[in-house]
Amino acid sequence: MKTTSKNLKNLLLLLVVIALGSCSNDLEDLDKTLSDSNIDIEKKIPSEFQNQNFYNPPASNIRKVQFTGTTTAQLNQLIKQNSKANGPGVIIEIPRRTYNWNEVILKSNIHLQIAEGTIIKFDGTRGGVFSIGAARGGKRLKNVSISGQDGRKFMVDISASNLVNKNVNAVKIGRVDNFRIADINIKDRRSSVNSIVLVHVGGASENRPGPADGVIENIKQTGSHTGYGLIQTYNANNVLFKNLNCDGGVTLRMETDDIIMKGELKNGSKKGGINDVFAYNINNTNGITAVMFSPHFVKNGNVTVEKVKATGSTFAVRVEKGFLELFDLNDTFPINNDGQRRFEQFIQSQFNINGTALSGRAYKRNNGRRWAVRLSPAASIAPRNTFVKNQLGEIGNGLEAGGFTNAKVKNITAKFQNDRGAKIKQIHLQFIPCNIWANGLRNPGTSLNMFNGFEYHGPSVALSYDNTANGNTGGNYRVTLERQQFNGFPNGFTQNIKFNITTPACGNNANTITNYIASFPN
Repeated sequence: MKTTSKNLKNLLLLLVVIALGSCSNDLEDLDKTLSDSNIDIEKKIPSEFQNQNFYNPPASNIRKVQFTGTTTAQLNQLIKQNSKANGPGVIIEIPRRTYNWNEVILKSNIHLQIAEGTIIKFDGTRGGVFSIGAARGGKRLKNVSISGQDGRKFMVDISASNLVNKNVNAVKIGRVDNFRIADINIKDRRSSVNSIVLVHVGGASENRPGPADGVIENIKQTGSHTGYGLIQTYNANNVLFKNLNCDGGVTLRMETDDIIMKGELKNGSKKGGINDVFAYNINNTNGITAVMFSPHFVKNGNVTVEKVKATGSTFAVRVEKGFLELFDLNDTFPINNDGQRRFEQFIQSQFNINGTALSGRAYKRNNGRRWAVRLSPAASIAPRNTFVKNQLGEIGNGLEAGGFTNAKVKNITAKFQNDRGAKIKQIHLQFIPCNIWANGLRNPGTSLNMFNGFEYHGPSVALSYDNTANGNTGGNYRVTLERQQFNGFPNGFTQNIKFNITTPACGNNANTITNYIASFPN
């Protein structure tokens, strides 16, 4: 039987308390023992997921200073005083207390080590707590980390009621080489951006203005928004994600959709997307999925994932086809049925092709405030007028439907629950057997401050969902799934759903689902 790190630590603590008491020398010995046990556990992880392949930690004799202030301004000043682009670096130790911070700006060779039990509350209504290399000017950062002291966790709290559906994050990571983010409990309350974002920094000098060579590990989030979650990767190269847990939403969202990146990729001036991404032990509870692939308009590279678990979530792995879409950028068409119809007609009129220019109906983006529509394969390769070129660039040199070069996921577990905890999109309702609908599904309507039909609450649906087709063009690509465990699902559920191939389990209308008033996370 395998012994987890947490259980091993607890056992060692108990033995020390009983046998040795609480003298300081014994506790120092215990810390060393726990550290050694973590090293042993790390060695058992497959070699391709070990930190040393992605991040070089600071030297053991690095200088340490203690933060004695309380405010963001005081911490930023201390960071500025101790940062040297080519210096040996410094660890800034953050003592335990409750802080109210907004935009702590990290610099090169700065390592924040935060005491266990510390609570950092976001002090603002937009932006984030920590920012690493998000500015487009100046040199790229290098050698930066934020972690808990001795690997013990601290909390980032973005759960204030005024932050619901606001663009708030815990950490934004941009132009940086050699970084590590670890040991955080994130308390969310359905904020409308992923809590850790790896961004494409528009207007920067380098060809690929995103993070490279880093580790993000040992992080848990609660209270996630259904449309967002823990991590989103827009631009990343050689990054490891490890030991991640998320309640709600998506744990690891490899969705390369960013309007700034889109603008720079459409004319070929910059490179974006993700390549050489590795992920190990990715978990989701009562959300949409643990791992999500959604390339949009980006040709992404290699992704390797191992040990994925979804408990009471819609899926464990979700794979979305690459596509091109057009937006009503000027918000010309109202958000109602007539506006939807008129926007669809407008987009159709931009293309001189036989057949439809649209792949499905227009849908709401920007939290329901703007229309967008996906283009059909014929429209995606058709000549582009000024309106289309402004969003997608020239044919041949501009954007095309994206994908992943080589993507594989191994050791996947989906555990069924029927407690209305899964967050389900309307298009996926058809794969839930009809006998589950009456008692197993509920519609929160607008009670979570989203538009009616944005999400439904119900049972787990499948282990995987994939709406790509065969081939490697037109937004199609292959994600290889190996060693699957489909636990507790009743008859009528499908393990691996392939959209437009898998037969729906039920043809009921979503309007028949009982409405209820959903509660916000605490």
